Amino acid sequence: MRVQLLPPRRVAAGTLMLRGTARVRQAVRIALCDEQGTCGWGEALPLPGYSRDDAEIAFAVLNEWVDVRWDVPTQAHGITQIAAALAPFDSTLVRSPSAGFALECALLDLLSRRAGQSAAAWLAQGRVLQPVPVSVLLPDDEAGAIIAAGDAARRGHTVLKLKVARADRSAAQELAWLAAVRAAADAAAPGKVKLRLDANGAIDPATLQQRLAEWAAFGVELLEEPLAGDALLNLPPLSLPWAADESLQDPQRAAALLALPPGRGPAAGVLKPAMLGLVRAMSLAQAAASRGLGVIVTHSLDGDLGHAAACALAQALPSAPWPCGLAAHPGLVRRRDPGVDLAMPACPGLGLEGWR
Repeated sequence: MRVQLLPPRRVAAGTLMLRGTARVRQAVRIALCDEQGTCGWGEALPLPGYSRDDAEIAFAVLNEWVDVRWDVPTQAHGITQIAAALAPFDSTLVRSPSAGFALECALLDLLSRRAGQSAAAWLAQGRVLQPVPVSVLLPDDEAGAIIAAGDAARRGHTVLKLKVARADRSAAQELAWLAAVRAAADAAAPGKVKLRLDANGAIDPATLQQRLAEWAAFGVELLEEPLAGDALLNLPPLSLPWAADESLQDPQRAAALLALPPGRGPAAGVLKPAMLGLVRAMSLAQAAASRGLGVIVTHSLDGDLGHAAACALAQALPSAPWPCGLAAHPGLVRRRDPGVDLAMPACPGLGLEGWR
């Protein structure tokens, strides 16, 4: 099967406020077409301040492939076919993970369309699609978070996520805020909601055990990325289960984290396909499942194509994931509330008909 990349397009993708900073985004959109004219769509949408590249680099890398025709191996299937198709270009894609994710999405869209399947069904390769409960990320402002917690609990969501260990809030202020969020959730759905805390590696190691003891009173399901980087490898047993997130981006560290003995290692891995790539995210999910660890798939404030690919990956996992961070967010054009669980896909490919 021979495919060709059409010229990429750079388009404005709006501005998001993250942790009080305006992030101006630009997308690079691509179409990958076969010789019969069937096309798959992909998008590179780096997040300024978080991604390892930017739109300019992604555009330059993708532009090198314009009018290049290459063969997609047909002896491989599912995620291995995507990996095989891009293997000749691995050295180029090291420069731009965003470009690599765009090409993975385009291949996923194209190959599943050719097969007449949804992207999730094509990735699953005959496995039954997983039910995927959706967690809700509460807003940063305290009043808004309390209101949103009650609303989400009333809709039936069972996991609410909050950012903790922030520099603009004292430990005492944070405890009061958590208590208010807990009260709002319990008032709406008594005993049904857990809190998922995300520290982004910002906790002072000297106060870690104390803060965990304080947070445990609020019904915490999980703490994401309590410390930064390699410090996670030396954690003692903790009183709350924790998950590896940003630390999984380094392949050697990810392998070391997954190899930690029970009681010292993570309870789950948080997979961001736009940061890790679809191929590597699936590989990490399989490795985690083989060790009895949980898997959480979440977006990176992706555009519609990247978000659709993350949803497809979550539904195609070999075992059911924990509640995933795949609710609609302000960066989406087609912002549709996915509900308490992701809907089972009904359209071929990534399901974004008329996307340009």
